[in-house]
Amino acid sequence: MSLKPRFSIDQAGLNLIRIVIGSYFMALSIGLVAGLDPAAIFTPLMPALLADILGGTTMFFLSACFMAGVQLRLVALSLAIFVFSNSLTLNMLHVVPGSVSAFWRDLTLTCAVLLSFSSLSGAALRRASVLAHRARLRRARKTEVNPRRITLPARGKRPIQQEIRGALIAAKLMRRPRNAQDEPEILNIFANL
Repeated sequence: MSLKPRFSIDQAGLNLIRIVIGSYFMALSIGLVAGLDPAAIFTPLMPALLADILGGTTMFFLSACFMAGVQLRLVALSLAIFVFSNSLTLNMLHVVPGSVSAFWRDLTLTCAVLLSFSSLSGAALRRASVLAHRARLRRARKTEVNPRRITLPARGKRPIQQEIRGALIAAKLMRRPRNAQDEPEILNIFANL
């Protein structure tokens, strides 16, 4: 039997935390803050200017998608691998006295990215998307339906209706049968045509 936690952060709080982490990586990609170099893994493969453009664009795109919650699991994992590999390449190939603390900082941020989606269920992941939130039925109640017949109670006739019916019946009984002599003669004006 599992107990529900007494305190939990709702989806809006988790989205805000994810946006703060993503904005840090976005600021790194455009060079607003000092820290990780996004071009570190591309520098051995291509010229420095092209590596800087490709690394910055990749980190900017991944962090923007991470902030928006688009395909959160895939994007968060891609961003974590990208940051970890850049930090490992930049700080651990040539170890200098300050590089371990920079690697530790980047590793902590990588873990924060991974924690942003690891505890979310499928429904919570759909709600985590800032751009494409769709309302869905969370749980349908499954209960048996027992139909029952509804019968209307028999209505009694109102007293005025009973009096009217009685008067009509009495009028029929009091009426004499008609004879041909009692009828007035009807003049047919079309008889001579």
